[in-house]
Amino acid sequence: MKIFFLRCDDVTKPDKAFLRIYGPLRAAGLPVSCAVIPARAGQALAAFFRAETAAGARLEALQHGLSHAEHSGNRYLKQEFGPSRSYKEQRADIAAGKKLMKKLFGKISKPVFVPPFHIYNSDTLKALAALGFKAVSASRRLKEPMPRGLAFLGTRVTVNEYDLELKPRPLFLSRLKSRTLAAIKEGGAPSGIYFHHDDIRGKDFEIFSGYISFLKELENRGLARFVPASELIKKPSRS
Repeated sequence: MKIFFLRCDDVTKPDKAFLRIYGPLRAAGLPVSCAVIPARAGQALAAFFRAETAAGARLEALQHGLSHAEHSGNRYLKQEFGPSRSYKEQRADIAAGKKLMKKLFGKISKPVFVPPFHIYNSDTLKALAALGFKAVSASRRLKEPMPRGLAFLGTRVTVNEYDLELKPRPLFLSRLKSRTLAAIKEGGAPSGIYFHHDDIRGKDFEIFSGYISFLKELENRGLARFVPASELIKKPSRS
């Protein structure tokens, strides 16, 4: 059985675009790990998360950078963290974001960092470890060893695709199914399935709804299990 976590990126408010995607996931009983942009989130989102978790929903908030700002000057190599920022700058932004997340979400905020644009470097990891984070979730893992106490939660299945103008491409259910089945066949460590809710519109919503049904079928057949990302963080052993 393959373990997956579902990561919804760029969450800032419980608006129509978010609820349109979250609703079917909630109805299907699937856990949702939301990569929340701290500086763009507010009390409306925090209140929604509190109400949902109180009602039994498996919903959690992960820290998605600080403001999702772009610092590289290259539209194809966008980065809020990584080579274009110093360790001091990265640590300051991560710390500011962590403070906002704690204030807004309390225990619903988990010590998992999602670097915007999938870009980060060793300084990012060093800052995360120093600030008490337990995991980083991204589409690629650095070749160098992870700092002690910091886990890597990789994503294996991407839902959205973009063209050279960075505009969303149409979704294809067959493609999503094949990617997910390939991840199951590979086995190994738990994998993330990530998507940008705001870019799933029109006919793509119908495709995504079909994909949710497919994921539930995999779960019912015992081929996959879906958990919150934070559940994959190893608990410290007690001596």
